[in-house]
Parts: sequence; C-alpha cells; structure tokens
Amino acid sequence: MRAPVMLALLALCGAPALAAEAPSAELFGGYSYTKNGDQGLNGGEATLGLRLTRWISVEVDASAHYGSALGTHTSRLFFMGGPRFTYRGRGFTIFTHYLAGAVRSRSGLTVVGVDIAETRTDFSMAFGGGVDIGISDGWAARAQGDYALIRADGTTEKEPRFSAGFVYRFRSR
Repeated sequence: MRAPVMLALLALCGAPALAAEAPSAELFGGYSYTKNGDQGLNGGEATLGLRLTRWISVEVDASAHYGSALGTHTSRLFFMGGPRFTYRGRGFTIFTHYLAGAVRSRSGLTVVGVDIAETRTDFSMAFGGGVDIGISDGWAARAQGDYALIRADGTTEKEPRFSAGFVYRFRSR
C-alpha cells in the first residue's frame, strides 16, 4: 500500500518540474506601442533570449515605432540588450529585465514639398517585465511593459513601452 502511494506522490511532484522546464532560447515577436511626448508611436518588437541558468538569460531586443501628427513624422528604432530574470510556474512565466543600448530617432516634416528631418542616435535603457502564458509546448502569448529612458541633448526623456505577441521556445535536446 505504501509503495503505490509513494509512486503517485513522486509522479505528481515531478510533473510541475517537467512542465516548467526552462527552454534553451526564446524568440518573441509582436506589436509594440510607445509615446514620444504626446505622440503615440505604433510598431513592432523582436526579442531573442538565451538561457544562462534556469533563472537568468541574456536578452537582445530590437523594436521600431512610427507615428505622424499634424504633418510631422517620427520614428524610433531601439537596439538594446541585457539580463533577464525569470520565474517559471506551471503554464506561465514571469520575468523582469534591464536593457541598455541605443535608440535611433528621426523627426521630420514636409514644407512646400521639401522634407526637413533630424536624425540622431542616443543612449537608451529600459527596465520592466512581463508574463508569458503557455499555449502549447513550444508556444506562449506574451504581454510586457517597460519604462524606457533616453539620454538626448543633456536631458532624459522618459517613455512607457507596451508589447504583446507570441513567444517560440527552443528546447535543448
């Protein structure tokens, strides 16, 4: 009687560990939104995360955001990387990250058929986090929010960034 009960308990305790197995890499792609002052910018984001330990990954993030209002056109291209800290539960993953890198900003307007634009590259960093909800063994849906800081012309610009999309998880064999 004791042996079957013990085997059942071991099987139940082992199931969450298998379900929460950490992938060797994750690839995220999806919609992203940020603000530049009062102007909302829509775009996309792609992230590659490579696992170092069960809880720590290195992350490379690229996003592009575009918008126009009252004849002006604005774009922001972020290229950042940094550590990601992860907690894996049964069917979900919670993470936080700190990213640093560069942002390429372009603002322009067209006056009497002439395009006037300014482009600059500045230091940027972002910190935030999100949650992945498992859809299948290899796929998850992600929602994340970041707070981006951009050091430009001696001032610090602060902008929120929200993203949602899908994650593909590469399992080590």
